[in-house]
Amino acid sequence: MKKILFEATQKEVLLISSESIDNLFDSIPTDAKCCVLADKKVLDMHDSLRKQIENKNFMIYEISNPEEEKSINSYTEIINFLSSKSFKRNDRIVGLGGGAITDLAGFVSSTYMRGLDYIQIPTSLLAQVDASIGGKTAINYGKIKNFIGTFYNPSKIIICSKFLKTLNEQEFLNGLAEVLKHALITSDNAVDELIKKHEQISNRETATLLEIIEESIQIKANIVTEDFTETGKRKFLNFGHTFAHGIESANLSNPILHGHAVIIGMMMALDYAKHIESIDVGAHEESMKLLKSFNFDFSNIKLDANEIIEAMKSDKKNTNTINLVLLKDIGSPYILEEVNEERLANFITNFIENFEK
Repeated sequence: MKKILFEATQKEVLLISSESIDNLFDSIPTDAKCCVLADKKVLDMHDSLRKQIENKNFMIYEISNPEEEKSINSYTEIINFLSSKSFKRNDRIVGLGGGAITDLAGFVSSTYMRGLDYIQIPTSLLAQVDASIGGKTAINYGKIKNFIGTFYNPSKIIICSKFLKTLNEQEFLNGLAEVLKHALITSDNAVDELIKKHEQISNRETATLLEIIEESIQIKANIVTEDFTETGKRKFLNFGHTFAHGIESANLSNPILHGHAVIIGMMMALDYAKHIESIDVGAHEESMKLLKSFNFDFSNIKLDANEIIEAMKSDKKNTNTINLVLLKDIGSPYILEEVNEERLANFITNFIENFEK
């Protein structure tokens, strides 16, 4: 078991990594009421989790469709449930599941009575390397993803690599997208390491998975510690995400995997940087090669240029322009405040026409 400490806004977050599911709740104290907001599928798949929760006398609030229930209505229902159980400010919430669960549980924790203690147990690779790190919480609003949210750190994050063995290939790749992103905005060495470990990653070798998870977490933790509220360097973590959120918003009626949208978004960002001649040619080629080296399935993703550009205009990270994180080189991200909407719209249209699913 390995522990990593990182700081954000003077609050320490304890990260615990383990290879066993059987003792995940051991480090959670019983000094207060505790409600576990849990993905029902995760509970059904791992019997020992229910037993651990019951042995601790914790309450369980099951969520059957996390992305659909990441809404104002579900948020209100959870608040009503906690209130009916007389939860106070010294009580605790645990989020058990993927990114949608940790986003929702974090938002509930940050707003109920102005903040409860909050612990995350992310069960997907995406949640482990991205959603659980950095203190962002959110729910969707209408057709806009993560429109309502807060910055609120958990006191503890418990990560178990065994959960990843149960993910299907596309769910696993869903999280790997963020690992690839962290490498591309960091350094050539980080990219080279992923290329060297390609086979072990694809085979989900436990030691390699723990290694890349911890490295990816450390990359994000370093950035978040320096810029918790996203006023500077943290914005680089949005590489590919402005395009990706546009793609996700265009697919809300048939939700798609976030990581797959991010992969397409990073490809769009790389090609756009090439289009405006701001990226090193070799860096563009190497980055695209890395993104295409894994078997992402994009077949169910609808790409509509008009819907994507309209959603991008509504992105909460924008001011008076559409802000794009692009690369000059691997490890050298920058922010382009795009004022030429027509150029961007034409690029997106051409990209979609030439994109191979």
